[in-house]
Amino acid sequence: MLGRDQGEAWRSAGQAWDVIGTLLSGILVWGGVGYALDRWLDFERYLFLPIGMVLGVSVSLFVLYRRFSADDG
Repeated sequence: MLGRDQGEAWRSAGQAWDVIGTLLSGILVWGGVGYALDRWLDFERYLFLPIGMVLGVSVSLFVLYRRFSADDG
């Protein structure tokens, strides 16, 4: 890579995987909680699954904001 050392390139790739992993895990965990609530409360249509997925994205974005804003200061 021109103008960058190899360590900086690997660190950037690691940060990208951190973002992807955090977003996916938030969606899967909170979506799973929503799915479990749907099953436990015996809903025929999914109500809490999409709510859990949106909550998972929101929490993941907050976690990412806190993690990467702490690196700046």
